[in-house]
Amino acid sequence: MDWEDLKNKSEQELTELLSENRNELRSLEFQAHSRQLKQVNKINLVKKTIARISMLLAGFSKKK
Repeated sequence: MDWEDLKNKSEQELTELLSENRNELRSLEFQAHSRQLKQVNKINLVKKTIARISMLLAGFSKKK
């Protein structure tokens, strides 16, 4: 997901997106371990997205 898209989302949307991405990461890792995943780079992309979302959520908690 693009950085600009993430910056324009609310805190609740980001937490929902974070949980969705964590579930997707778990699924991708299981697929990679069972040799079903062809595009292993998707794991890195999801990890980066999780890091971006976490950073934005940390910024929200500092503002409060």
